[in-house]
Amino acid sequence: MSEDQQNTAMPRNNRTWLCTVLFMDIVEYSKHSVDHQMMVKQSFSTLVSDALRPLPNEDCIKLDTGDGLAMCYLGAPEDVLYVAVGLRDAFVDVKGICETCYTVRMGINLGPVKILEDINGQRNTIGDGINAAQRIMSFARPNQLLVSRSYYDVISCLSEDNPKLFSYIGVHNDKHVRQYDVYEVMAHQDREQASLVASDAKPTGPGKL
Repeated sequence: MSEDQQNTAMPRNNRTWLCTVLFMDIVEYSKHSVDHQMMVKQSFSTLVSDALRPLPNEDCIKLDTGDGLAMCYLGAPEDVLYVAVGLRDAFVDVKGICETCYTVRMGINLGPVKILEDINGQRNTIGDGINAAQRIMSFARPNQLLVSRSYYDVISCLSEDNPKLFSYIGVHNDKHVRQYDVYEVMAHQDREQASLVASDAKPTGPGKL
């Protein structure tokens, strides 16, 4: 490489990555007492750590947000879907435990981020990819898993069955009036119900509408 090329080359640490971002927060976490917050956070951290264990550590950048967690994943986008669905179901189960009953909102986005080093020498991320994931999460109800249009478009192309996992719930605006097409990842029983409704709506024979 010539000296001119070296001077104009973009620094490696300025690279933009296309990441799958999973953003989660514990609903009304700050309204609980400190003792209850500790119990909730311990339960949350245990469930998340167990769920993320199968993912290669070098592909995961995990950020503690205080009342939740954001994870930027550099691997296959569908890996995050499997993890998130398992977590969503685990949080639903936890809601039935009176001692630590809490709910979690979840959002997934596929978008650009930059990786940098924080004050502790750990990997951190900034960029629209993570900001949009937080916005998608903010539209979720307790224990609901939502995804952005960019993530849905990629996942739905990977298998002809994948689009059946999602339900389009419309356009949402954030406080900056930016619009987002939002999809819900349906629970198993909701997918079965949707399939039954679709089957009932199909013609069953000649003369049927």
